[in-house]
Amino acid sequence: MKIAVAIGVYNEEKNISNLIDSLLNQTRLPDEIIIVDDGSVDKTPALINQYVKKNSIIKYKAQKNSGPASARNTAWRNAISDICLFTDGDCIPDKNWIERITLPFDNERVGAVGGAYRTLNPDSILAKFTGMEIDWRYRDVKGEVDVHGSYNLAVRRHVLEEFGGFNEAYKKPSGEDWDLTYKISRVYKIVFVPEAVVGHFHPEDFLWYLGNQVQRGLDRVKIYLDHPDRRTGDTYTGKIIKYQVLASGLLIPCSLFFYPLFTGSFMIPISISLFLFLTTLIPFSYFFGKDKIVALYSIPVQLCRNFAWFIGMVKGVFAYGLKKNEKSE
Repeated sequence: MKIAVAIGVYNEEKNISNLIDSLLNQTRLPDEIIIVDDGSVDKTPALINQYVKKNSIIKYKAQKNSGPASARNTAWRNAISDICLFTDGDCIPDKNWIERITLPFDNERVGAVGGAYRTLNPDSILAKFTGMEIDWRYRDVKGEVDVHGSYNLAVRRHVLEEFGGFNEAYKKPSGEDWDLTYKISRVYKIVFVPEAVVGHFHPEDFLWYLGNQVQRGLDRVKIYLDHPDRRTGDTYTGKIIKYQVLASGLLIPCSLFFYPLFTGSFMIPISISLFLFLTTLIPFSYFFGKDKIVALYSIPVQLCRNFAWFIGMVKGVFAYGLKKNEKSE
């Protein structure tokens, strides 16, 4: 069984050397490493070429900026291996990553395998919260899942060919891996292996983080339009989230318009606010047991993120929902 690591990168001069070094020092070396530069304007291409000159297993491709889905597709399509492993330019896989993530492929029914995250910048409270929340979401996951991120994902090549790889309609990183793994899990098993770990630098800038969550909310509209059967949730996304997003959207109009017009209706925005607050406490005990400061920090972050998701959802309705209705007419 030949193994390829397929990576799309964009402006990763700070991290790309650590990533390549980690791949070249695996307990099970990959048969090929295909790196596609998605139009970087920093020193990323030059750094990659330094490795290409010294290592025959590394292949380098450059393309104009087209988004991560396109870059990953270019990468795996230039591979000749049976299994394609995906990770990101700001990740550093553990030494035994390839060895661990490929074990389930002994079962022919397994079409893909996903692994876990490890936070590489725990000095940032936002990064620490992000990593801890991912751990919380996967705390009880064992064996099979129905969705997984491309930061730590292995897929059989024939499965990628069957589904056409990543949907390049997603121009930013947030929905293309969800879309692909939803498709795969309808036909094949996707196995979660928590021992297959990839370290990642999570976001540290709060405004950037909120902007990214808006994008996730926007792309989630397209995902659910394309996969309506997954609107009720999956092994990663909790069922409560849609109610948090809806409540966030209702809070402002209820506070500004409904309350002043109807006597006694002040209880409506109060009830919505209470619901939003109480639902942020769902993972609180898990966080509190690991880091009390992160647990307290998680409350305002989740509240702000709910509003970011709602804004993204509204944008997504206009970007995808209305266009779909126009086409159907």
